[in-house]
Amino acid sequence: GPGLRAGIRRVGTSWDPASDFLPGTLPKPTLWAEPDSMIALGSPVTIWCQGTLGAKEYRLDKEGSSEPWDTQKPLEPGDKAKFNIPFVTEQNAGRYRCSYHSPAGWSERSDPLELVVTGSSRKPSLLSPQGPVLALGQNLILQCRSDVGYDRFALSQEGGRGLPQRPGRQPQAGLTQAEFPLGPVSHSHGGQYRCYGGHNLSSKWSAPSDPLDILIAGQIPDTPSLSAQPGPMVASGEDVTLLCQSSRRIDTFLLTKEGATDPPLRLRSKYKARRYQAEFSMSPVTSAHGGTYRCYGSRSHSPYLLSLSSDPLDLSQGAGQGGWNETWVDLRGNVMRLRVEDRGPTPPPPDVSFSESEPPSVPAPHPQVLTQWVMEAVTLIPENLPYSSQSYAQYRGEGSAPQRTREQGGH
Repeated sequence: GPGLRAGIRRVGTSWDPASDFLPGTLPKPTLWAEPDSMIALGSPVTIWCQGTLGAKEYRLDKEGSSEPWDTQKPLEPGDKAKFNIPFVTEQNAGRYRCSYHSPAGWSERSDPLELVVTGSSRKPSLLSPQGPVLALGQNLILQCRSDVGYDRFALSQEGGRGLPQRPGRQPQAGLTQAEFPLGPVSHSHGGQYRCYGGHNLSSKWSAPSDPLDILIAGQIPDTPSLSAQPGPMVASGEDVTLLCQSSRRIDTFLLTKEGATDPPLRLRSKYKARRYQAEFSMSPVTSAHGGTYRCYGSRSHSPYLLSLSSDPLDLSQGAGQGGWNETWVDLRGNVMRLRVEDRGPTPPPPDVSFSESEPPSVPAPHPQVLTQWVMEAVTLIPENLPYSSQSYAQYRGEGSAPQRTREQGGH
């Protein structure tokens, strides 16, 4: 009561609640935030202060302010109070402490709680140079980067504690980034990560980066199979389906592409013909679909722990099925992989003879389309050419020895 406080306060001095407590009699309160101490602009947050039974009043102080930020009466049974912030603003960011008053006096202040407010500036990017799927023991480094010019970056893992921070560095003009070395991969590294950018020592951070899932392979004793329907070689514009299957229970299949920066594709499995499977449809196929694919499985209770990898599948943009034949043509020493679509019987070879005084002429093309793999163009030429690649080059006007061409004409 007042008499007790007067008895322990020195005469002639002002009263400081933070120092007016009896050592050893009033435990230090605990301070926390719900749903989290990192909160987005405009979102609600509740700060809780828990002391002891019998407390009459709770006080919340914000660092840098001489006045109490707020005071609240305790909730029943009297051992804690809550401080509501219905809409968080940038001004709410900072460090807080709380204390409580009881008949024995004011308690010691709690340990500080930093309320981090995100969304005050543009989000950075978060990536894993090693790719999103890693094996146990592999070294994991995450990179957070931005063109905003942040002085520091912070990394958060969903459900994790703490907010590790790293100073920003400038690897090139207009770009700042920080690396977060997380060490050899263990089960606990599997999860969803985000990063933030900030300036100086402020409690205000940027909007969060897009989430990045780190997945740990080899944690389910199963090796799914991966196949392409109708086949791994398809023509541009056609449809292809990658089929991932397993005889063991798999809840979700994931499809990864070697070297891709995009997150893996995910599909819920379906149980057909005594196998769990998922069909990843790609249509229409473009050159961007070409590459090496792998398939993994996961289960709902541990979505970041994966099976072993399927065997790799190489998807090539070439020709489709149904009468397509592979031809190899050598033009001036360059080997090109071509596909030929049969469109009826082959006509007789054209007459390719000509005199030295006549300029070389290209014979009329046969209606057979060759889709060129390595080069970009689509070339129309007859099948079963009666001349060599050297003579074909001269037909195009690129040679200077017609006599040599005629000698080769019968080849």
